[in-house]
Amino acid sequence: MTKPLKTIFFTFIIFMFTFSAFGQAHNISEKISAKNASQYTQQFIVGGQPSENDLIILSKNGIKTVINLRGDGEFTDFDEQAKVEALGMKYITVPIAGAAGVNKENLALFSTAIASKQQAFVHCASGNRVGAMFALDAYFNYNSSIEEAISLGKKSGLTRLENRVRKVISTTEK
Repeated sequence: MTKPLKTIFFTFIIFMFTFSAFGQAHNISEKISAKNASQYTQQFIVGGQPSENDLIILSKNGIKTVINLRGDGEFTDFDEQAKVEALGMKYITVPIAGAAGVNKENLALFSTAIASKQQAFVHCASGNRVGAMFALDAYFNYNSSIEEAISLGKKSGLTRLENRVRKVISTTEK
C-alpha cells in the first residue's frame, strides 16, 4: 500500500472509531425501554418509569444519578431506590403528585436535584412532569421567554401539563 493510501485508510479507521464512540455515548436512551426516553442534553436522559433492566443499562453507560419525580406510592413494582443504589448510582426523589405538584416550591427541589454536573436519568411515569419541570427551570432560573421554556419543556417530555406550566409562569413572580 502506498503512503497516501495508508494515510487515507488510517484516517478513515480513526474517523469510524470516533463516530462510533460518539454515537454510542449519545444513544443510551435508545437502549432502554422507558416510555418516551430521549437524550435531552449531554447531561440528561429523560423519560418515563425505567425497568430494572433499564437501570442496569443506565449504570453500565455512565449514568451517575437517577432523579425520580413520581409521587409517593405511585410506583410499587420494585424498590427503585434500592436497585439504583445497589448499582452504584445516586437516587434522588422529588415527589411531584400530578398537576398540582408542578409548582414553584417543587421547582426549587428540582433545581437542586439537577444542579450536579453528572449525567442523570430524570423520570416520572411518562416524562410529562419531567418536561414541565425543565420548562419551569428554564423560565425561572435561566430567564428563558415563556415560549422558549415551553419549547424546552416539550423537548424534555412536556405534553398534557403545558397549560399548568403556563399558569404557574403567569401567576408566579420570578
